[in-house]
Amino acid sequence: MTSFSVKALCAAAALTTAALLGSTALAQTAPARAPSQQFWLEKTKGGVYKAPMRPVWHLADLKKMHAGQDIWQEQIIKDPEQDATYNSGAPGSRYDPRIHPDTPTVFVIIAGEVKFTVEGQAPAMAKRGSIVNIMKTTMFSYEVTSAQNALWVEVNPTNYKTLFPVTSPQPKAVNGGEVIKVAFPPKPGAYVAPNQLHWNLFDAIDRCEPMSAKVLDDHLFASPLLGYVNPTDNKCNTGRGNVGGTPLPGTPVSGPAFNPRSIFGHLHAGPAEWWIVQVGKISGKFENQGQFFAEEGDVLYAAPMMWHQMGAEAQSGPSVRLAMGGYELINMNNTAQPK
Repeated sequence: MTSFSVKALCAAAALTTAALLGSTALAQTAPARAPSQQFWLEKTKGGVYKAPMRPVWHLADLKKMHAGQDIWQEQIIKDPEQDATYNSGAPGSRYDPRIHPDTPTVFVIIAGEVKFTVEGQAPAMAKRGSIVNIMKTTMFSYEVTSAQNALWVEVNPTNYKTLFPVTSPQPKAVNGGEVIKVAFPPKPGAYVAPNQLHWNLFDAIDRCEPMSAKVLDDHLFASPLLGYVNPTDNKCNTGRGNVGGTPLPGTPVSGPAFNPRSIFGHLHAGPAEWWIVQVGKISGKFENQGQFFAEEGDVLYAAPMMWHQMGAEAQSGPSVRLAMGGYELINMNNTAQPK
């Protein structure tokens, strides 16, 4: 991409009304938006996936892949910005103290309970719906405290490193290098809003808290997007309607069937955007790929430069997708005239 295009996209961050994920994070009072402007963008082919990325990772499929295993890890995302693994831990599993010297780490708990011991913080008891955000240069350990297996997604910036104190057993080299001793003065990272050690989705819904970005750090962004198919379920008025979703039962469907080779929704020109379904059901319409349906515990992934449109699908109750990415992204909306 030319330097002119890069500057244009940077200007779009300040001027466009294409909603920033943070500002469309479904707060009760949305901030005022500047008038929309149009820009030229050199778009490459959308819907191109490189392993291990795929449009959707179904939790049910992951469980089948690891049938009979209580402890497992599966790489689900490894792109230029982020490195994410899906994990299962048996009751009583303990993970030794460690530190990521240059990068923060985010854990999203899908099932079970996990206790996090983080330097400089009170212990955090994480459960279904929890996000645990650990700052860089901060020692932490964790253990599965539930009676059943715990499931979680761990998200790191690409090329992150993990160090273990020499009081722990010496780890084995896994990348062809040599394990050596190094020394530096670690210092727990400070939390700057909206970052916090622990946040739980279901506690926030019970308290009618407005949704907003919960992680906004170097190469890590996470914002829960709350939607309802049935507006009468939105008792706190903290979620949006079923934008892009399936109509309610009995509602006539107008217009042609979804065409994945059409222009629709919005795209992101830089990093990919992906989502962890925290509750309910979500649909994703993806350019050149089709429409995919996901439920709690599944992961959806939109490759860069791909038109996409997401929607709530649960016919009752909330549907929440945790929007993830390396940055707070700009939604570059489709401006094509309907035919």
